[in-house]
Amino acid sequence: MLLHVRVFLLILVLPGVALGQNPLYGDTLRTLQLDQIIQAIRVSNPEMMASRLAAEAMATKGGQVSSLPDPMVMFNVQPFPIYTARGTQRAQLKVEQAFPFPGKLGLMEQIAELGAAIGIYETDALEDQLILSAKIEYFELYRLQQHERLIKEFKARLRDFESVAVTQYEVGRGMQQAILKAQLERNTLSKRLLDLSWQRNSAGERISKLINRPVSVDSSSTFSAEIPTWPAMSASQLLEIALRNRPEADVLETSAERADVSVSLAQKNFFPDFALNLTYFDLAKADIPPMADGKNALALGVSIKVPLRRGRLDSSLEEARLQRNRVDANMESLVAGFRTRIADILMRIREDDQQLQLYRQALIPQAETTLEATLSAYTTGRTDFLNLLDAERVLFTIHTGYEDVLARYLMTIAMLEKELGIVSISELSAN
Repeated sequence: MLLHVRVFLLILVLPGVALGQNPLYGDTLRTLQLDQIIQAIRVSNPEMMASRLAAEAMATKGGQVSSLPDPMVMFNVQPFPIYTARGTQRAQLKVEQAFPFPGKLGLMEQIAELGAAIGIYETDALEDQLILSAKIEYFELYRLQQHERLIKEFKARLRDFESVAVTQYEVGRGMQQAILKAQLERNTLSKRLLDLSWQRNSAGERISKLINRPVSVDSSSTFSAEIPTWPAMSASQLLEIALRNRPEADVLETSAERADVSVSLAQKNFFPDFALNLTYFDLAKADIPPMADGKNALALGVSIKVPLRRGRLDSSLEEARLQRNRVDANMESLVAGFRTRIADILMRIREDDQQLQLYRQALIPQAETTLEATLSAYTTGRTDFLNLLDAERVLFTIHTGYEDVLARYLMTIAMLEKELGIVSISELSAN
């Protein structure tokens, strides 16, 4: 029943997708919010559409394999008379209906329905992977946005410093080297802005491919990100959540059920199929013998398909059992993969979190204090412009390093969300 409901929902979604329509957006998506991108993937992604269509096609197989074979109709005409006790036989009409051994059709229908359910779970797994790709691209855009902001702020301060350096040079208190150094630094930052623009457009194109719609990711676009609240859960608890939520686990559980049914069907093949037939004889009167009244005759018959090729049947049964064992091995591999990846992701999250705390509590405050002291010394003539520029550069590098670690932290959280089969880590806090 659940399978039928899900297929019905797919059918409701598909018409708009098949026509290339997206009711959520116009021609170009200009306001990039992560939840909008995720929704657009579910509605418009071509891979999702193809996978849904494949699942819908697989859902029709149950009705195909559970039906009886088509009846056979045979018609024979005797060009030369065949004399029988009831008259001359002119033609025969025979109808035969085959019947598989009781239970075979039901098992075949179960196998088809379980295959369709596997197709739906595989579509869910594809959706999770596409959403992860979208999150990674979105956080990359957020990182590029923060870098661009920091560069522009740094360039603005450099223009002010350059003006001061020019003034001091004109009155004979500064060196031309300071002016050239400031100009070189500003031009270097301009080049970095160009590189960021290229990277931003490239990430935008990848998002455009994911949602199958053009997007605008110019410098006016804004991207937001928040550091999620991390729940106090152990790796074993997270593994249980992954096994409960991940569609890959559902695929293998359903595959195991289908393999069991396939074993039962292979065992049923050792029993004979049969067919019922009805033959109608068209007779004409004859002079002899006297009882040849020409009345038509009717005959009923049964045919049995005897499964004598035991070697073929034994091999088929052994194949079904091996496929069942293969599913068990795949499940063990899946659990081991979940456990390993979750442990690795947790380690990376802890490392990134420690780095973020180090940036916030030590590196950034120390760099800001150093800059303030250097600026104070520069304004009173106790240090030169190059030391001030170096202090500014150090603070800028630390700020950009923080944004790099933050983006990597958010991407790692997204990987964990994918491993757990959830959209947001906040779902764990809610539970």
